[in-house]
Amino acid sequence: MVGLDAITDTAAVTALKTAKAALPNASVSLFYNPKGGVLFHPKTMFFKRHAGGQCLTGSGNLTLGGLRNNWEAFWKADVSTADAAVLEAQWAKWVADHNDNLLPPEDPRVTAQAALNAKTRAKIQKAVKETDAEALAALEEGTAEAFSLNPFLIAEVPKNRPGQADFGIDTYQGFFGVTIGKPREVTFYQARPDGSLAPPEHRHAVAVKSSNYRFEVEALSGLQHPAHDHFILVFERIGKSEYRYVLLKPGEAGHGSVQKFLNDNYFVAGNSKRRVVVTQSDVRAAWADNPLLLH
Repeated sequence: MVGLDAITDTAAVTALKTAKAALPNASVSLFYNPKGGVLFHPKTMFFKRHAGGQCLTGSGNLTLGGLRNNWEAFWKADVSTADAAVLEAQWAKWVADHNDNLLPPEDPRVTAQAALNAKTRAKIQKAVKETDAEALAALEEGTAEAFSLNPFLIAEVPKNRPGQADFGIDTYQGFFGVTIGKPREVTFYQARPDGSLAPPEHRHAVAVKSSNYRFEVEALSGLQHPAHDHFILVFERIGKSEYRYVLLKPGEAGHGSVQKFLNDNYFVAGNSKRRVVVTQSDVRAAWADNPLLLH
């Protein structure tokens, strides 16, 4: 079981898939962390024997930095038969309690988060190669972002029923955590210009026969879709099922700069709409006055 925080990127997920294929009896899961600002970071192994077993726990970090530069340690405990039963019961309860967040490597949410981690890691590696103050500042920001900050979604809103936003199946599953065919409720909070939050919006996932995947969004309620443009929604995931967001309307502050960021960085064919998962530094570069950053 591997955490999906910070440095578990697409290459790491590919390596896990390869290992799983080579070891048919292996069970591989990735923990999709529901809490922003904290890491899933345990290192524990339990070896069961006919009578008890051994438990290793500690800080063993199997990265180049951990192996070459860090002080890493494990502590070994011999476990009696009775203690082994207690340990296994505790483990089974933890797995049951977090079953919704234990995902196979093929899950779209794993793919989306790993891609975001790869992007953040690339920024850090680029900064490491530089020596000037600006690069070092970028390194510090990238490191903080990799280990503590929440993912953002920038979504161009296609023409739809008033009050609804269509996100596409990849975003629906990867960012909002929806499993098609299962009920899912999320809570949205619209961020006001001063950073304060409007009352919560409790929403159920809506999947229709046309394969459009939608949520009701209060900020869109009563608005007619622009004839020759589109709205833009910016979401921040702040918990397992909680999201803050802002709505950008054509002509209003922020819409033009965020649209330019999308146009400059993410190609799209025809009239397709972009839904891209980005980092906080991306959002700050696209729109520095974003109310989501006022906290």
